[in-house]
Amino acid sequence: MANTLQLKRKTDGTGSPTAGNLSTGELAINTVDKKLFFKDSSNNVQEIKDSTTLAAEALADAVAMSVALG
Repeated sequence: MANTLQLKRKTDGTGSPTAGNLSTGELAINTVDKKLFFKDSSNNVQEIKDSTTLAAEALADAVAMSVALG
């Protein structure tokens, strides 16, 4: 018989878990936003992102900076 692994999850809205919701290293998923989170060793909740998301965010930041600087 297969084992089922269940993560803490949020299915009724957007947002991330708080540090109080998770133990260090514990994973949580938001099925509405389709985002995965974990609590790091500094007691901060971090979002796990793929390289495509990171590249898109960096490009958006660079465009916003160039617009702001004129």
